[in-house]
Amino acid sequence: MEKMRNPAEELLLEGAALLGLPPLQKETVGKFMVYLRELKKWNRTHNLTAIDDDREIIIKHFLDSALYLKAIGGRGRNIADIGSGAGFPGVVLKLLDPALSVSLVEPAWKKAVFLRHITRELGLEGIRVLETKIEDLPVAEPYDIALTRALFKVPDFIRKAGAIVKKGGFFIMSKGPSHTGELEGTDHEILSFNLPFTDAKRFVIIIVNGQENIQDIQNS
Repeated sequence: MEKMRNPAEELLLEGAALLGLPPLQKETVGKFMVYLRELKKWNRTHNLTAIDDDREIIIKHFLDSALYLKAIGGRGRNIADIGSGAGFPGVVLKLLDPALSVSLVEPAWKKAVFLRHITRELGLEGIRVLETKIEDLPVAEPYDIALTRALFKVPDFIRKAGAIVKKGGFFIMSKGPSHTGELEGTDHEILSFNLPFTDAKRFVIIIVNGQENIQDIQNS
């Protein structure tokens, strides 16, 4: 007889389906539950996130991070998650698409320590933790995509991440409804989503690196 799923697993599976993601494999769901457990355990002593409720973590961290998968599409495989924090969205994306090559860029040492721990605990390969600021990030080969989760204003992110993204690569950012004033002078694409189980809307902004107007922002 198949073991019944717990409420956290059910919520994750239902939310992923609402986002139109491919059905999650049992092993992937199990890894998300390990992630949930370890995040809560470390959060008690390391204060990684203000959210510590199972439901809220799944919705506001796991599912909110999963939105990026829709934006990445076929745009690239080599990704830098800038200001990864406790692994959002980078670790979530790696769990959902193991073929991605992910760099977790996080300057805060206690968060970087957790990222090293959780990537080992989950047995993830093709993912690395870079404990540094984006300005000090050494790049042997530019990334296909730099993404961040509402950490920077759009022009600031373009200026800071421009040197690490290849020409023709992409900047991807998640924003709330007040993002429009930040997009002046950019050619951009916006994907809008309803965050499952909430009334919140998310706007994922995609900007191509190498446009003339992007160069103007980078040089300003």
